[in-house]
Amino acid sequence: MKTGLLPVLNLLISIIAVSLCFIPMAIFWLKRLAPDKSFFLIAIFWLINGVTYTPEIFRWNWYKAMSNEITLVYNLIDTPLILMIFYFAFKKKIFKYMLIGFIIFEILMIVWKGYNFDSNTPIIGLGSLISLILNIWGISIYFQKMRHTSFENVLAFVNAGYIFYYGLFTVIYIFNYIIFSRATLPYVTFINYLSITIATGLISYGYWRYARSPWKEANTH
Repeated sequence: MKTGLLPVLNLLISIIAVSLCFIPMAIFWLKRLAPDKSFFLIAIFWLINGVTYTPEIFRWNWYKAMSNEITLVYNLIDTPLILMIFYFAFKKKIFKYMLIGFIIFEILMIVWKGYNFDSNTPIIGLGSLISLILNIWGISIYFQKMRHTSFENVLAFVNAGYIFYYGLFTVIYIFNYIIFSRATLPYVTFINYLSITIATGLISYGYWRYARSPWKEANTH
């Protein structure tokens, strides 16, 4: 891959990735999935990503001054959203306790290191690891069963999407938070948008192909 081609590829894939971030919410409303809280939170997760990245790819002037602040806030809500999704999807109290525990961890890190990237780095690192492990667990549960409901089929695509997202984020985390270098930034940017594209593509397909409103799901059994 030529270095001169990379900025063009980054622009193209960023537009595709950000556009796809809005698809889960669009399908959520089109298919009238509103009663399902887990589907709603998944759609909200990607909607927030889309809203966050839109001013970045179009380089709006006001965003430059606020980009660090937006990143700090986003990193604080990332993992709690994932834990809430798992709580509503699997109806297990352990996810509620994990959510409370993680929020306490965030507060302690901010009190200790301040509201900055020094506290944000371990928060997003641990949070991303938890999110990756949970989604691997979720998809492993799916493959242990022979027959699945429509809801479980959607979750399988959701889990697969998040596995790609948080799996590739490992590379992003290393080069953005641990050994940051401007020389690798374009490549990290490409990997970031690629992970979003794959994740939202899988999740959008799962929503479109399998998602049903709760009352329709109940009428099929």
